[in-house]
Amino acid sequence: MPAPSHSLARRARAAVLTMIAVAGLAGCGGDPADARQDSAATRTVTDYFGEVEVPAEPRRVVAADPISLSLMLSLGVEPVAASFNPLSLPAHLSGDDTEIENIAGEEGGFDPSLEGILAQEPDLVIVAAGYDGEGDDAWNKETYDRIAATGIPTFGYAYNDGVSLEDVDHGLSAVATALNEEATAATVMGELTDRMEELRERVAAAGLADDPVSAVRLSADGQYSVRVGTGESIAFRALGMTQPEGQQDPSAFRIDLSEENLGELASADALFVYTDEGAEAERDAISSSPLWPTLPAVRDDRVHWVLASVWNASDPIGLGMILDDIEMLFIEPAER
Repeated sequence: MPAPSHSLARRARAAVLTMIAVAGLAGCGGDPADARQDSAATRTVTDYFGEVEVPAEPRRVVAADPISLSLMLSLGVEPVAASFNPLSLPAHLSGDDTEIENIAGEEGGFDPSLEGILAQEPDLVIVAAGYDGEGDDAWNKETYDRIAATGIPTFGYAYNDGVSLEDVDHGLSAVATALNEEATAATVMGELTDRMEELRERVAAAGLADDPVSAVRLSADGQYSVRVGTGESIAFRALGMTQPEGQQDPSAFRIDLSEENLGELASADALFVYTDEGAEAERDAISSSPLWPTLPAVRDDRVHWVLASVWNASDPIGLGMILDDIEMLFIEPAER
């Protein structure tokens, strides 16, 4: 099946590139010496750990983890470098002419190389630091401390795994604070929620609100799961789409599946399924299971194969691309 055409995503990506070109934001790179001169003026902002001085107009920004990268891109800010897993590169960068230096350490995207960061001569590093809430939930404090100890302005922020739209809003607003892009964040979230409300009305009008849907991720070595606390289910809940009983608690994050217990999907009227990079054989494996053809969604040809680089996202651009798929594959056929 050909990949969906992401019209909203193309518009979002075009808007991102336009903002970068017009505003001359962080992704412009440029000479580090010029960046230091431009960054002489500073602002005092409050991050996860307290007050921190950041450049008033940052020019060379590093995203120290994949979450920060995705949120920065959603704001139209392209970092000079980022720590990410190249096998799970955000779809926002697919086909992008601009190269973002990958400074991931040996442990992957959440363990950036300090040497890689220093080589970029950044004027600001942004890093997800911990969970929002009471107590000491700074799960990434060691990384934050290593970067901050270099003397580079370092902004750490709270991010609660992206299990709700409120989490996404909170993370985007925090990153926007460091970049002096609060107005952009408000616009991005406003456009996203408006789009969700529009599609929610269409889901109801098409009589789809009571048709249970599930999102399934296929990973290597037969590691399958129903996604209940990720970007997919954020979209489902925002659009008023029903998830089957037992799949409605986002704090559960996921429900593990195997070829033997695929009956867990029997209560879904439609399935959105994606396969991780490097695990393409799992599509044939799950389709060969004796239980697969017995599933109502399979019998009724309502299995939608979608892109992992899109559906494994929980930032505004990624959510917009998920909405495009839902509109094209789920809503529009019911409206015909």
